[in-house]
Amino acid sequence: MKKYIVLLVSIFGVLFASNVKAEKIELPEKKDHEIVKVYLFRGAGCSHCYDFLTYFSDKFKDYEDYFQIAAYESWNNSTNQKLMLAVKKLVGESEDASVPFIVIGNDYKLMGFGANSGEEIIKAALKAYQDENYTDIVKKAIEDNNLTPTAETIAQAANDEGISVKEEYTTTDINNNYSNQKAEKKSDGVIVGIVFAVILLGFGGLVFISSRYNEEVFSSINYNIKYTFSAISRS
Repeated sequence: MKKYIVLLVSIFGVLFASNVKAEKIELPEKKDHEIVKVYLFRGAGCSHCYDFLTYFSDKFKDYEDYFQIAAYESWNNSTNQKLMLAVKKLVGESEDASVPFIVIGNDYKLMGFGANSGEEIIKAALKAYQDENYTDIVKKAIEDNNLTPTAETIAQAANDEGISVKEEYTTTDINNNYSNQKAEKKSDGVIVGIVFAVILLGFGGLVFISSRYNEEVFSSINYNIKYTFSAISRS
């Protein structure tokens, strides 16, 4: 009888444990600033990259207000690999093709993906979200090296590895961010150039008008002087 009781208790214990969800990480207050980027440099068929994608494939929606995952396949895409090597150089990592390589801001990097890596990455991303001095070092590497890498969302990268996801993002959400930022910078430069040109033209116009006015004034004075001397001589 005791054996049956122990068996039943064990069964209920297993069932209860399987239905208890892990405690969620406490989320910080939402702020009106850019979402943090979690960068994953991966390789097609890489087992630890697969582990990363599996872990986040059903969690990324929980944190989409705080961070976004941008994946770069770096074994088959030469531009993505150049970016990865440039970032590794910036953060002091060996400049090789080893993946997965995860980067957040300018002070978090991780090679590989272990049992506790997922929670560590989430906490690091939320910490970066609250950091007023947050700097996107990957974005800087893209701009400094004039690269046009191809980013994937977590959903797309997971699908490439045969992992199903709950919802799909589009690649334009990530890739267009950089395009829009570059376009905004170009637009700002054009506006500054136009304003500067208008100022120069306005200044030049004032100088021209002033010079014409001075010519007319001097001409009038000269005429009056000549007229006065002429009148005096006649008298």
